[in-house]
Amino acid sequence: MHLCRLPVAVLICILGLNDNTVSAQGTKYAGEFLRIGVGPRALGMGGAFVSVADDATAGYWNPAGLAFLTGRAFSLMHSEQVTGLAYDYAAYAHPRGQNNRITAYGISLIRLGLDDIPITALPDPSQPIDALLSDGQRNRPFVDRFVSNVEYALLVSFARRTSDRFSMGGNLKLVQKSLDVASAFGLGFDAGVMIRPTASLAIGVHVMNLTSTVLTWNTGRKEYIVPMLKIGVAYARSVPRLRGNVIIATDVDILFEGRNQTASRSLGSASGSAHVGLEYRLKQAVTLRLGIQAAGLTAGAGLRTPSFHLVGQAFSPSLDYAFVNDAAFGAVHRIGTSIEF
Repeated sequence: MHLCRLPVAVLICILGLNDNTVSAQGTKYAGEFLRIGVGPRALGMGGAFVSVADDATAGYWNPAGLAFLTGRAFSLMHSEQVTGLAYDYAAYAHPRGQNNRITAYGISLIRLGLDDIPITALPDPSQPIDALLSDGQRNRPFVDRFVSNVEYALLVSFARRTSDRFSMGGNLKLVQKSLDVASAFGLGFDAGVMIRPTASLAIGVHVMNLTSTVLTWNTGRKEYIVPMLKIGVAYARSVPRLRGNVIIATDVDILFEGRNQTASRSLGSASGSAHVGLEYRLKQAVTLRLGIQAAGLTAGAGLRTPSFHLVGQAFSPSLDYAFVNDAAFGAVHRIGTSIEF
């Protein structure tokens, strides 16, 4: 099969899933925390990163991109969606090989959690609130204990590049949720390809939850995270007049979860959302980013500091920031750091 036809083939396969089966099994918003996005760089570009994916965050955006890394990389990010709701991310990527035969490995951890949620109780549940009890005290609620609502995702990634134009990759994904004494566990798979027909053009395809991810709760309940197809195109070129490089990227997300009311476009159980992003890097040191997505506008900036050597190894650190004007959460600030070595 010609490489340029591969994204079309993947799209046909996904759309060929039994529509009734997907819509019946899918649990709406069960995997919402997996769709928030990671890395200030990608988020500053509006989440249009499937065809860019050339840093440690590739394990999330498109595991096939790991095979195009030029060296090992580590990335961290922290933000708060709303007061007390923390969103954290860490990733490590390790490519190996030479020339165009590259094998890459990666591991990523996502945590979304709200800690110290107070659970109240009444001294005497059989009595009305504020009733006078036999001990002379009022029957008023008190904080009995604190619990946490936490969601984790661990991605173990593998990618293989067979030429300077093509790579493929996948994730083994472990998902865990907990709320007080209730907990759930799920296992899923992602798959992606990256095609670079020319030095300036890149095409990315990523299928998250390829076979649907089943979350099994210790209460006996099951939730189903349905597949999501992400297709992206990016164009990069050097702009001598601006003394830097420019990347223009666009993505389309197709989710099979029946979000007819909240999606940009919908057809049956399938709904689509678009992302557009721009990145300008001045002399490989200062980076500015803009983006547009369904939730609102995004922007960001990055600073790459001079490399330094430690025990014979060169390290190139960078600091990134993203601003996301989210329709649901309002202004969200994301800060991250990464290092290549």
